[in-house]
Amino acid sequence: MKSLRYLVLNSLLLVLMMTSLSVSSVSACVGKTLVVGALDDPQQQVLAEMLSVLISERTGTTVKVVPIKGHAEAHDAMIRAELDMYIEYTGVGQVTILKDQPIADSDELYKAVKERYNQELNLIWLKPFGFSDARYAPEGTVAVAAPVVRKDTLKKFPALARLINKLGGAIDDSTMKELEVASAAGNPRDVARKFLKEKRFI
Repeated sequence: MKSLRYLVLNSLLLVLMMTSLSVSSVSACVGKTLVVGALDDPQQQVLAEMLSVLISERTGTTVKVVPIKGHAEAHDAMIRAELDMYIEYTGVGQVTILKDQPIADSDELYKAVKERYNQELNLIWLKPFGFSDARYAPEGTVAVAAPVVRKDTLKKFPALARLINKLGGAIDDSTMKELEVASAAGNPRDVARKFLKEKRFI
């Protein structure tokens, strides 16, 4: 009887500990505001809103999507800590931002950009969404889109990288085209939320 009582107590303690851990990981972002930059373009708008909805609904964090004029302006705003994250394309990062040579292989390009951004700029490339867009590919390179986040933002929001990386590989070329058309014709936030619900991210 005594051993049974200990067993029940230990089980209850284990459940309480697990609940506490899961709550703390989710609530780690609550009470803070994240700023996501988006170019005036249906693709950028729907992807930024996708990040906003995913983060706010899964963590309770307030997320603000703000307009940015271009890639260089977005990068500068990240360096000045005016943005926490935005969507960038590997080819643009390599050639336009880093002023480096084009790399034709998508995996090698992503690896090179990710490493230099991390080491030199304290910016982190998260997992690519899964599509490529030739409009954002400088000559001799490719354009895989991915969220770029400030390193200190990830330290303040410990659950963020793991959450956003769930979108890695989730959007292929045809899906992105459908999202763009819907975003251009309607409300990007509604389009983003519908996609996230259909794919059971929220």
